[in-house]
Amino acid sequence: MSDGVIVTNAERKIVFINEAARVLLGYGEGEALDQRCRHVTQSSECDYSCPMTQAIQQNRDLEGISMFYRTRAGQLLQCRTRVLLLRDGEGKVVGGVEIFTDTTQVSRLQELAEERFSFASIIGKNAAMQEVFDLIRMVAETDSTVLVTGESGTGKELVASAIHFNSLRKNRAFVKVNCAALNEGVLESELFGHVRGAFTGAVADKMGRFEMAHGGTLFLDEIGEIPPSTQVKLLRVLQEGEMERVGSSRTLKVDVRVVAATNRDLEAALKSGQFRQDLYYRLNVFRIRLPSLRERREDIPLLVDHFLRKIAAKMPQKRLETIEEEALLRLMEYDYPGNVRELENLLEHAAIRCRDGVLRARDLPLPERVPAPEAPAPLYQIRSPLETVERDLILKMLEANGWRISRTAERLGISRVTLWRKMREYGIEKPAEK
Repeated sequence: MSDGVIVTNAERKIVFINEAARVLLGYGEGEALDQRCRHVTQSSECDYSCPMTQAIQQNRDLEGISMFYRTRAGQLLQCRTRVLLLRDGEGKVVGGVEIFTDTTQVSRLQELAEERFSFASIIGKNAAMQEVFDLIRMVAETDSTVLVTGESGTGKELVASAIHFNSLRKNRAFVKVNCAALNEGVLESELFGHVRGAFTGAVADKMGRFEMAHGGTLFLDEIGEIPPSTQVKLLRVLQEGEMERVGSSRTLKVDVRVVAATNRDLEAALKSGQFRQDLYYRLNVFRIRLPSLRERREDIPLLVDHFLRKIAAKMPQKRLETIEEEALLRLMEYDYPGNVRELENLLEHAAIRCRDGVLRARDLPLPERVPAPEAPAPLYQIRSPLETVERDLILKMLEANGWRISRTAERLGISRVTLWRKMREYGIEKPAEK
């Protein structure tokens, strides 16, 4: 069998384990026998919801349980598990069989697909982000050109992916070009292709990104860096759907939906003559502006939770479980010139430095701040409901600021209205004066 099989007796000790289970969990022949099941599988369910115990309590076999197992080397396996009860001749339960299928790769592929191509990785409860989601849904149904603006690290490529993979073109190509990463000659060849002999080194015909994206979507990142000569050719493609490869006089027709992105002030580039006005208006058919992380601090706990889960899966040896409250406060106060990308990098840096599975303020590469009052720092479980983290953080900030709403809202980076709404939502009330 390719599935792992473990047979336990009534005391939960392993009396049989097949080769597939041994290989998956990293045990040699005979090493797992007579050990308690939980010590071998190190399952996520052992401490609080043992599937064998559930099966006995419900007096029935269990199917399709999603569980995590930890190998001997500390690697996490996501598995689909069945539990079958073993009975003696009188019907008394004397043991059980656990059959598990490793679905780690399948689950990871599904997560990657969601992360890259849906709204799953564009995280935010902030009103500005909710507007972004609405705009994506509106424009995805069309073939209109979209201009995504925002500071570096705000997630412009994620927005472009979401637009494409929620559009009628989702089954066709999604092609990306970073316009700032290529010099003028190379960029033109990358966008439009070239024919053999067009320039030194052009030893064969080459298809450009517009041809590759035919029927699909082309994402032009850092569109503000395109040189003037290339801007003219790009304008023609957008207006006429026609282009020629470099060195060729043959006109090609292409059907491409363009999503462009920039962190530059294109209006200023227009005034200075660095960007063509006609190209700007052709690109700026439908505009989506991504707010900086400074403008949506209330989303930081959500993003922290998302990234810590992601990092914990990448670093199982760290057994990352909790984040210290002081660390979360530090992250809430920081201004993030690199935005969401910088937040993820800060958390990964801290995860590498943390020593005991607890991500602490000292692990974050941030400037020092005024020390907090001496008190045991609460810990937030990564797996706990995020609302608990947010509620406790709001409560602490209210107490620290003497229940002054304006001051607390300012420290949290949210409006007074948002703070009042969250206080009602979480049932937070100012304690009565004694």
